[in-house]
Amino acid sequence: MISRNQKNQRPPFEKWYSYILFIFIGYCVADLAILSYRDRMLPQTAPPAHPKAPPVSSSVSSGFYNNITSRNIFASNGLIPDQLVDKNKAAAEQKEADPVPSQLPLNLIGTLVHSIPEKSIASIEIRGKNQVISYSAGKEIEGMANIVRIERQKVIFRNLNSNRLEYIEMKKEGGKLNFAAAKAPSTAGGEVKKGNDNTFSLSRATLLKYTNDLSSILMQARAVPNREPGTGNINGFRVLDMQPGSIYEQLGIQRMDVIKSVDGNPVDSPAKAMELYQTLKNNNKVVLQVERNGKNETMTYNIQ
Repeated sequence: MISRNQKNQRPPFEKWYSYILFIFIGYCVADLAILSYRDRMLPQTAPPAHPKAPPVSSSVSSGFYNNITSRNIFASNGLIPDQLVDKNKAAAEQKEADPVPSQLPLNLIGTLVHSIPEKSIASIEIRGKNQVISYSAGKEIEGMANIVRIERQKVIFRNLNSNRLEYIEMKKEGGKLNFAAAKAPSTAGGEVKKGNDNTFSLSRATLLKYTNDLSSILMQARAVPNREPGTGNINGFRVLDMQPGSIYEQLGIQRMDVIKSVDGNPVDSPAKAMELYQTLKNNNKVVLQVERNGKNETMTYNIQ
C-alpha cells in the first residue's frame, strides 16, 4: 500500500518540464526556418573589385638622402666637421716632393734605366770603403739610405737618418754625349796591343781611364740581354752596334758577339755586369768568354 506522504511527493523540476519543452520546440522551428531561407540570405552577385594600389618605385633619387648626408647626427649643431689631416704627414709629403742634394759619402758611377722602374740599376761607390755595388729600387745602401727611384744619371733615395728625400747624380763633364757624333778614342798611342790567338795587352793607366768613365763606355756601344731559347734565361749580353775605333773594337769585340762570362763569372744580369766591370780595376789579367757566330771564343787581356 502507498502511503499518503508518498502520493504527495513529485519529481524535482516537474513544474519546469513544460517550459523546457516549449523552448526545444521553438529552437527546432527557428532552425528549420533558417534552413529554408538560407539561400535567399546569401549574396547573389560578386562584391565590387577593390582599386589597385599604385606601383611603388624601388629606385630612389640621390636627393632623397640629402637630409642624412648633409648633417652629423653625432654633433649637437648637426654640421659635418672638416676632414682630419695629420699635419706632420702632410709636411713630410711636401718635403718628399723636393729632394735635396745628399751629403752622404756616396758617388754615382753609372745607371741603367729600364722601362720597368723596378728593374733599373745604379752602380754606387761608397767612399772610404773603396767599394762599388749595384743597387735596384727599394734596396738599402749600407744602412744609410733606401733607394726610391733610379733616373738617368741620377738616384733618389731616403736618408735613413733624417728620413728625407735626397739625391746623388753623376758628374757632368762637358755637354751631352751623342752616340752618332761622339768621337772614338784615339788609338795613336797604341792603348791596346793585339797578340796571337785573341790575346791582348794594355796598360793599367788605359784600363783605369775607361773604367773611371762609365758614361763614355756606355755611349760607345749598344748591347741587349741575350736569352736562351726555350727557357728565356739571360746567358750574356749581345753587342748590337759600336762606334768605329771605340774601346770595344780595340779589345777585339765584334758586332753581334755575346759576352757570356768574365773570369769565369757568368754575366746573367745587368747588376752582375756592372759589378764585374768594377772588378777590372785591380785585375792583372781578364778573360772573356765570347760567343761568336755560334762558337765560343776566349779573349785574354794582360794588364801591364
